[in-house]
Amino acid sequence: MKKENSKNMINCIVLDDDLISRKLIEAYSKKASFLNLLHSFQEPISALSFLSENSVDLIFLDIEMPEMNGMKFIQTIQQKMPQVIIVTTHTELAHKAFEYEVTDFLVKPFDYSRFYKAVLRAKNIAEKDALHYIDDDNVFIKKGSSMVRIKKSDIIWVQALGDYITLNTEKEKIIIHSSMNAMEAKLSQKHYIRVHRSYIIRIDKIESIEDDIISYNEKIFPIGKTYRNYVYQRLKMI
Repeated sequence: MKKENSKNMINCIVLDDDLISRKLIEAYSKKASFLNLLHSFQEPISALSFLSENSVDLIFLDIEMPEMNGMKFIQTIQQKMPQVIIVTTHTELAHKAFEYEVTDFLVKPFDYSRFYKAVLRAKNIAEKDALHYIDDDNVFIKKGSSMVRIKKSDIIWVQALGDYITLNTEKEKIIIHSSMNAMEAKLSQKHYIRVHRSYIIRIDKIESIEDDIISYNEKIFPIGKTYRNYVYQRLKMI
């Protein structure tokens, strides 16, 4: 099966200690034209090392692993969080998994149609993007029936709002149809940091952090448990 153009590919890895499950996901991934399977792992430590050195968009993640369960693995990631599709035999873990902002939840055994539905959701999330570049800092944003230009550097924080996000500047709040993952990918990691499933904030606007709460100009932002290690590492607090 012919793969899509590389710029439209979703780079993915598999982490599952069960050989049969791992091989199945590998085979299914190769059938999906927009997935680029980079590597497959049976234990978490090697996967974490790979994430630190490679750009990964999506992880197929087993929950029940002997060395480190899937939830702990997510908490340990210190890079920008990829999308995650959980793979498990335990349906009762679904609610807890979605607390970690996972993209989907595959219950073993699953067929290709269910797998494809999950990865198509990941693809749609990755492609939701309302920003059109002019140069490194200036972008056009669709606002109603018009396109308006703003400077990315004027964005102070970004907030999720269902299928939309709000871009907050000193002067205005702009609502656009996009995803937090797409927005995070467009903003400079040097200047912005995602601190919660619903918030991205400009680093130089952070005034204080106390009890996993970030303050800026009387506005407070919670630090999500999924992002805590990443935030504290970026801000050199641990």
